[in-house]
Amino acid sequence: MLSKFGVATVYHYAPFHYLPFIARRGALLSKTTLRQLGFADSHFRSTSRAQDEARGFARYVHLTLDAHPPILRAKLSSGFPHFEVALSGVDFNGIDYLLCRFNIAKTRYFRGAKQAPIESEKNGRYHSDLRLPVAVTLAQRETLLRLNLGENMIEVLVPDQMPINERTVLRFFHDEDLTCAREVLQQLGIKTYETARDVAIDYKPALKYRDAVKAALARSIVDPSWRGAGLEFDRV
Repeated sequence: MLSKFGVATVYHYAPFHYLPFIARRGALLSKTTLRQLGFADSHFRSTSRAQDEARGFARYVHLTLDAHPPILRAKLSSGFPHFEVALSGVDFNGIDYLLCRFNIAKTRYFRGAKQAPIESEKNGRYHSDLRLPVAVTLAQRETLLRLNLGENMIEVLVPDQMPINERTVLRFFHDEDLTCAREVLQQLGIKTYETARDVAIDYKPALKYRDAVKAALARSIVDPSWRGAGLEFDRV
């Protein structure tokens, strides 16, 4: 379906200090799954966690068809290191996923609010306890893509976890970040993923965030059971 519309890559963006956990696990995990593994509220981005959960989307891994979305640019402009997990579109063949053309965390309109999006071919349909319309079936996904791709953002929602593999590329936005990432993966003994420098965006890591990230990476390498110190420095 995605390749039919010319979608070669699906993206996920994460704070740099989550690299060891993602690489070791070989998957991106939903908030529900992460909670089951012992991650507390402080692990999640404060500006989106409550909204995702209240609107019924905590059990999904959130990915996007848009490279370099506004949230990424905002974090990088504040000097907070992030990285891109670029998955091949072919990895979505034969797996269960939903499409949503709304920014789930940011939209002010949802089912139960004063103004709720209508069900339509362009918006999708309300499904289960989800408070925003989604495309569930093959036909619905095809229609939503045809009517929204290139016009509206589209979130790709995968239940529970999305495996990453040798086709996955991990991209970094600063030469120092790329060098550090390669050192981390080498220390972990992980050679599965290609790493690259994304030259489309350039940013300068803020000293306080860079030092906090490096400290978190160092501890994660030696202690696989560590669940992190949270995102207290993500309020930027």
